[in-house]
Amino acid sequence: MIHEVRRASDGELEGYVAADGDAWLALTVFHGVLGRAMSAQEARTIVHARGLASMAERWWWMSRAAGEWRVVVPLESSPGRVRVALGYYSLPGIGTAWVTAADLAAGDRLVLEPPEGVEVDPGG
Repeated sequence: MIHEVRRASDGELEGYVAADGDAWLALTVFHGVLGRAMSAQEARTIVHARGLASMAERWWWMSRAAGEWRVVVPLESSPGRVRVALGYYSLPGIGTAWVTAADLAAGDRLVLEPPEGVEVDPGG
């Protein structure tokens, strides 16, 4: 089950937490993984600290369709989806893609930390 995490001051949706076996996942509003924690409260703390700010960071996306990891930059998001620039920078003319919560549930991965042992071409 997934639980919303909202900012106390104004009710803004910052992300979600979800049980994952014996641990908890801290998730963005678009369901990207911010981190893992041992308790729901620790996961909420991660969401409060990094949820909205993570929109300004580079992410790692494992696309089932492409069959490889790519570095992406979030451009816009809403609950359950994010449009990303394909590459290290968001520049005019660069390719974009939508990643949805359904894509992630079906096997795509979207994480902040580089996957161990994965090297990505800086060109995207």
